Amino acid sequence: MMSLETASVSTSLSQLLGQFEDDGTIALSAIREKANQELSRFAELAQKELQQFDISMPPAISLISGEHFQLKLENAHPHADEIHNWLDGNLILARKFKEVEVLFELVRAAESAGEVFSESSNFHIGLTSAGPIAYFEEQH
Repeated sequence: MMSLETASVSTSLSQLLGQFEDDGTIALSAIREKANQELSRFAELAQKELQQFDISMPPAISLISGEHFQLKLENAHPHADEIHNWLDGNLILARKFKEVEVLFELVRAAESAGEVFSESSNFHIGLTSAGPIAYFEEQH
């Protein structure tokens, strides 16, 4: 019999990743698809909110997660002040960013099983005129 705690974790994971197979597994392709769907949702939310400030791409906007769960603009941008104000205290966007990051972390870990990743590696979401991109980059 499954414990209440195990059932709760299983429910949370299935909400994040989608449905598990009968044997409790989930295909990497399903996680990758979910990660890309959530990345697109993040970009749609961000672009909708940025339109309120008359900010559009190009130039691209590169976002990273900073201290205290706060998103930060990582690149130079002509609307940097407005973008900083938009990001400040935007917990909905920060939460969505974190969900996308977790999914891409799972994909990266599954694709590179056994590899240890540097703690100085940062997850980025780039908002571009061609669509969103997600990537990891080493910070020096």
